[in-house]
Amino acid sequence: MAEVLRPMSTGELLDRTFALYRKNFKLFVGIATVGPAAYLLFQLLNVASVGLPSATGRAGAFAGASFVIGIMVGLVIMLAGMAIAHGATVKAVAAVHLGRPITISEAYRSLKGRVWRILGVFSCVLLLVGIGAVIIIILASILGSLAVIGGAQAGRAGTIAGVVVGIAAAVIGAMLAITIYVRYALAVPACVVEDIGVRASLKRSALLSKGSRSRILAVYSVFFVLALVVGLAMNGVALLISSAFPNPIARLVLVYFSGFIGGSLTGPLATIGIALVYYDERVRKEAFDLQWMMSSLDAPAPAPAVVPAQI
Repeated sequence: MAEVLRPMSTGELLDRTFALYRKNFKLFVGIATVGPAAYLLFQLLNVASVGLPSATGRAGAFAGASFVIGIMVGLVIMLAGMAIAHGATVKAVAAVHLGRPITISEAYRSLKGRVWRILGVFSCVLLLVGIGAVIIIILASILGSLAVIGGAQAGRAGTIAGVVVGIAAAVIGAMLAITIYVRYALAVPACVVEDIGVRASLKRSALLSKGSRSRILAVYSVFFVLALVVGLAMNGVALLISSAFPNPIARLVLVYFSGFIGGSLTGPLATIGIALVYYDERVRKEAFDLQWMMSSLDAPAPAPAVVPAQI
């Protein structure tokens, strides 16, 4: 049964997110496992090299570099999987929210022709946030250096003032990065639902999120805290169980699997919530509910049943 498309408050959005997740648990968790599963596979393939960075000499340097590069490759694989799973989840939310049946495979098949655009949108958002993070690092480094120099010349008071300024710069920079991320949080849903390009998706997100970015941040914050709590709990259970295993690799594998389970369970929630925010913003700003109703009326009517002639 299709839900009535109407403006929702933040509380209603959160309630609707949990309701969709609960009613379609297998669907959303099945879709969300792609990103964590890709990263888990990478971790398991490299688990035997966990002790290599402790080597010495040239071999140790090579092993350490390989280890760092491997971690970076694993993160890229995980982020690519998350981006594709994000798009498939948006498709699934669109279907179940409008009362249409959909399966995991259908959600992924519906992305045909859009995968590269989704990856492009996801990469651009991360790049923009990364630029903000680089600004943070550069600014904090400069101010930190000035604090050391000023502290040497002005004494303890100068050092304290420099540290305070550096912390303030880091906080402001973090707020800048968060602001950028929230501004473009609706870009992937726009790309998937409206079938538009990377640049157009970013512009659509900036337009639709205008005036509602505090609400988007609130939705993300709720599910970030939830994911953090679940992740810590899963990790604690894994460490408790792994204490019975003397083999460090076995313990590490348990921790990896706990991360996979926690990511798969909590990963869909933020995506569902943001997809609902996307629909809600279109309802508020573009009367999307009326558009959807009109498109339903425009659908061809079923052919009348043929009644056999009575003899």
